[in-house]
Amino acid sequence: MNKEEEYENLRQQLQINTAQKQNLQLQYNELKKTIGEVEKTPDGEELYELVGQILIKKDKKAVLEELKDKVDIIEFRLKSIDKSLSSDTQKLQELQKELDKSD
Repeated sequence: MNKEEEYENLRQQLQINTAQKQNLQLQYNELKKTIGEVEKTPDGEELYELVGQILIKKDKKAVLEELKDKVDIIEFRLKSIDKSLSSDTQKLQELQKELDKSD
């Protein structure tokens, strides 16, 4: 693979990772809002979770635990994507310099 192809592939990967990060950030923000609303719910209040096409009654503690687990997973994935974006951006800049020198 030549430098131009490598540059283009890396640029496309950066776009994909950026889109994934934006999607994860939206999910993260929505989960945080949901956790806030569930925490405001009085203990003993009935909560329901949509599973497929039915609603299932769930305990507040269980709902919060599931939501917090999802937040933890998304936080981990966001950190991973951030590292990848940083690394790929640096590689892209280096390739750009090499391509500029060869022109």
